[in-house]
Amino acid sequence: MAKHQNKHIREAIKYAEQHGWNFEKSRGHIYGTLRCPTHGGCRQPVYSTPKHPEDHAKDIRKVVDRCPHQAANGETDDDEV
Repeated sequence: MAKHQNKHIREAIKYAEQHGWNFEKSRGHIYGTLRCPTHGGCRQPVYSTPKHPEDHAKDIRKVVDRCPHQAANGETDDDEV
């Protein structure tokens, strides 16, 4: 798979994959789509040439961190009480 041209977005994709998200490369305006591990769950488009790449990378990380399906998979810190 070809790497994204921006290092911040590459790192954000890697961050999502480390949290169990899947990346699907596509053609056209978007570079690909990130999907959470839950069937029919959250999706996040990854743009090829966003106007502000660093902000787009931050947004990707926020979506991963705020995914409501992560808690359903037992991946929260709340278990350590």
